[in-house]
Amino acid sequence: MCVKLNLFIKIIVLKQDSWRAERDNLTSMNSETEARSRTISLERDELKKKLNTLAQPGWRLFTSRAYYISPTKKSWQESRAYCQSVDADLMIINSREEQVFANSFKLHMWIGLTDSETEGTWKWVDGSPLTTSYWGSQEPNGKTEENCGEIKSFTTERSWNDGTCSLQLNWICEMNFAQ
Repeated sequence: MCVKLNLFIKIIVLKQDSWRAERDNLTSMNSETEARSRTISLERDELKKKLNTLAQPGWRLFTSRAYYISPTKKSWQESRAYCQSVDADLMIINSREEQVFANSFKLHMWIGLTDSETEGTWKWVDGSPLTTSYWGSQEPNGKTEENCGEIKSFTTERSWNDGTCSLQLNWICEMNFAQ
């Protein structure tokens, strides 16, 4: 009888250990699922915010991005602040297609290019270096007086100019959906 009782107790203890391990595993899985759910909810909310922004007048879709063409004028920094307030930034032009697209609005406008950090070293607002450019003839030429990039002459593909950042110009924001 004692042997059977000891065996029964060992079986019960083993079952309890097994149940504890299963409970711990389920608790861990539940925590991971809750964390994933929170992440998905945050991503959903960000997408809703972007969609609400894009529903406003002035936004245009091109490739996998959306662009806002301002109807008003601001300084380069004020323009950038506006773009950032809607989870975008001033436009970064990475291809000939984007350059042609930007020129198509026929506006003298700010883009996301500056050398204000280091004179003569032009960078995009995301910190990436300028590799492909569409500077107009004899540009950039403003030295320390002109540190912000603009589209000045939209009648030619090579339309960029370095302008005084405090000038009041239209601007173009770029919103990337992959972020």
